[in-house]
Amino acid sequence: MATRNRSFADYLTAWTRLMQSIEENQPILPDLTFLTMTLQGLINELTVITARQDAHRAGMQADTQRLNELMVRGRDTVLQLRGVIVSHLGPRNPKLAEFRVRPLGKPRALPQVTPDPVEAPAA
Repeated sequence: MATRNRSFADYLTAWTRLMQSIEENQPILPDLTFLTMTLQGLINELTVITARQDAHRAGMQADTQRLNELMVRGRDTVLQLRGVIVSHLGPRNPKLAEFRVRPLGKPRALPQVTPDPVEAPAA
């Protein structure tokens, strides 16, 4: 991720985009069913609780606490998903950009070291 997420809406947008990228690239990825279902459930619950917060402001402390717990679990799940994707595709694959993961650049060439010429002993 190039920029820091600052609000629930930013997280939901980023997570939804990640889910869409995973769905579009399903044939080239390993089985991510468990993690994607977990993240989808978290997204759904976040959406419901956010709507509930908007509908009534009373009793918001419990909902806010639950939202914070869900955010931690969501960040962990996204981290796991991206880790599996990087592991599967490789850290230098340009396809990683679709999952909001920065691919590593080309490996740097090692400097050429020429051995010092060995002087022949004087006879």
